[in-house]
Amino acid sequence: MNLGIFIIGALTFLVSFVFFKINAFRKTKNDENAWGKLLLVFLVDYLVLMAGVLATGIIFVSLFNAFHG
Repeated sequence: MNLGIFIIGALTFLVSFVFFKINAFRKTKNDENAWGKLLLVFLVDYLVLMAGVLATGIIFVSLFNAFHG
């Protein structure tokens, strides 16, 4: 069951990450110097979402184990 919680977290991460990237491409579509900005946005989004998924997964698994023994 613990693995399932992390798989759901990974899927949530992927969906969120894709939406962030689509939004970033839309905002910089007409900008010629966009690749530097997109790389920076990619790294920041990746780190924030990865930390959120790991923290949420750890909290959910800890609560699940605490309440289900």
